[in-house]
Amino acid sequence: MSGTVTDPAVVDRRHRSLLAVREAEVPSRMMSISGCEGRIEARTLSKDMSGPATRLVMLSSGWGSGVVGAFTADVELFVVRGDLMVAGERVGQYDYAAVRSGEVIPGIRALSPTLALLMTSAPVRYDSSVGGMLSKPVIGSASGSPWTPVSELPGRFIRPLADGPHGQVWLAGARSWTNEDGPWHSHAGAEEVFVLDGEFTMAERLPGHDGGETHDWEAGTYTYRLAGQLHAGPGSGSSELALAFHRMQGHRTIRWDGPDRMEE
Repeated sequence: MSGTVTDPAVVDRRHRSLLAVREAEVPSRMMSISGCEGRIEARTLSKDMSGPATRLVMLSSGWGSGVVGAFTADVELFVVRGDLMVAGERVGQYDYAAVRSGEVIPGIRALSPTLALLMTSAPVRYDSSVGGMLSKPVIGSASGSPWTPVSELPGRFIRPLADGPHGQVWLAGARSWTNEDGPWHSHAGAEEVFVLDGEFTMAERLPGHDGGETHDWEAGTYTYRLAGQLHAGPGSGSSELALAFHRMQGHRTIRWDGPDRMEE
């Protein structure tokens, strides 16, 4: 791989995959969400120039708002470490929460310094002038469902978290996984991955290329993969134990390369 680091904030993810972005190499910037108190240190991991973005954020303890209000865009949060209170629901490590644009909630707070993935559908503020019935956020608990093996990829497991506003989110685990001669696969929608623990080696086949290229994913590595891009083919594998967060644009449909198979 090239040693040149590209700032993901200047790449339009609608047209280009971002593979193996290491969060430590991404510029850190201070940001705020109008209507929410407290500091946010943010690293932009990928961005659609029409507005949507995914950021790794450090929320200061007490960040947020204790009053009734609504976000002006869809807001999704995945907690890497720390604790949030979202509309009265506690969201801890490896849990997920989503609040749709315009949904009225009784507030949101970081209970401690919290590292999280923040996914927004557009530039956002928290509007405390709105009224109406209170809504419940979408909460996905890391302990809310069992691990399920992926039969085509022995050593890989998934744990669904939730159906988010724009697609499914889940945890993916691996236990000494190796794919020496197994199948490639792709998805109908774009996919985001953030490694939480351990290491993956991931083979990717870019459009228009016959062969694959491999990327090392250690904890803190992010990937945005365009719809239809083949990946996880021969050469892929993991350390003894590895864990990652996945977010899909749409339903988690798997298209296996080779025999005409599809798994929902």
